Amino acid sequence: MAVSGRPRALYQRIADKIRTEITSGALGPGSRLPTEAEIATEWETTRSTAVQGLKVLVNEGLIISDRPRGYFVRSRRPMVYRPQAEFRKRPLSPELDSFLSEMAVEGREASQRIEVQVITPTPEIRARLRLREGELVAVRRRVRFVDGVPYNTNDSHFPLSLVEGSEIMNPEDIARGANTVLAELGHEQVRALDEIQIRMPTPEEADRLQLGPGTPIGVHLCTGYTQDGRPVRAVVNVLPGDRHVITFERRRPPLGSDPVIRPAVEGDLATVIELWEHAAAWLRDRGIDQWQYPPRSERIMENIAAGECWIIEDDGVPIATITVDDHADPDFWSPEEAAEPALYVHRMAVRRDVSGLELGSAMLDWASQRAADQGKQWLRLDAWRDNGDLQSYYSSRGFTHVRTVNAAGRQSGALFQRPTAYTRNIGPKLIEQGTE
Repeated sequence: MAVSGRPRALYQRIADKIRTEITSGALGPGSRLPTEAEIATEWETTRSTAVQGLKVLVNEGLIISDRPRGYFVRSRRPMVYRPQAEFRKRPLSPELDSFLSEMAVEGREASQRIEVQVITPTPEIRARLRLREGELVAVRRRVRFVDGVPYNTNDSHFPLSLVEGSEIMNPEDIARGANTVLAELGHEQVRALDEIQIRMPTPEEADRLQLGPGTPIGVHLCTGYTQDGRPVRAVVNVLPGDRHVITFERRRPPLGSDPVIRPAVEGDLATVIELWEHAAAWLRDRGIDQWQYPPRSERIMENIAAGECWIIEDDGVPIATITVDDHADPDFWSPEEAAEPALYVHRMAVRRDVSGLELGSAMLDWASQRAADQGKQWLRLDAWRDNGDLQSYYSSRGFTHVRTVNAAGRQSGALFQRPTAYTRNIGPKLIEQGTE
């Protein structure tokens, strides 16, 4: 028998009701709440209980206390903060700093206060910049204001030995950006490590940003590195939680490196089957009947044992498979054609999350080169008869349709071939390994 929990305390229920009114929009930004006495009367309780409920909402950052006027719903007009925008190119002589420009576009009044100091770095900054004990840093400390309210702080730390005597040491705005100045000094940043922490502010942070009680902050620590891996800049951005939305824009990256193609081994059977079934499921979802049968594990193992089945990996993760052999299927190819030197492609499958990168073209080029190295004349394959898109794919990659064969019990039979001398040379370069 379930035991019901204890009822919530009255002050919590008071906070719950007002919170619901705020989040539903019934109480909009800037709205004045009922007084402590009015709340106490409504709930038939004491004024101290009403105050306790209001303090819950103050600590959550939903309302502010403005004595003696009363309690008000906190006004929120968050600034969109995009860490990834740091490396976007800027004009060499822009009229305004990028922060000021963005705020002006939004119709908001922006300003900033800048000071430069030479200091002994904190242990955190010293570790990020890999500095020796006693090394100093130059720090550009900025408080940014929007509509007269301090919105965030931005403290950029540089090894003093790199920037001494440069514009970075002047407590003035650098419209083209400190990153550009650092690059001009020979220390261009090509990558950055972003660390984000959510916590309550220190007294010093609350004072700089004029934070009310219950306002959490996001701390974005960004370390910039040069091509040779040297850290040259460590930035601490403090972002009040009631004034910012942190936005990351992500794109699917290209392959992590040049993919490796290697012969499958006995332990790869499950991987090959998984890639094959992944492709079969994608075809099924699109109403295509190709490969809608159990994988032929025995045949795959025979190909693996013969060194004919290959795995393509990106940073050690299998992303595709292809099988190539010199066996001309008698159901499709004539004895005269079978006598011609050729390699035949089978069971080529690519994971859908790497589609669009021309990995299939790269595999076909690799197979063409392999065939050419063996003195073969043709690269051949048989495609599913009812898959017109697949046949168009092969035609666009230099294959000629030889004919279509309707063999009993076989759904494949659209025969294609191309000379082994033909390659498209697009898509990633495949690095062959494991053939010694």
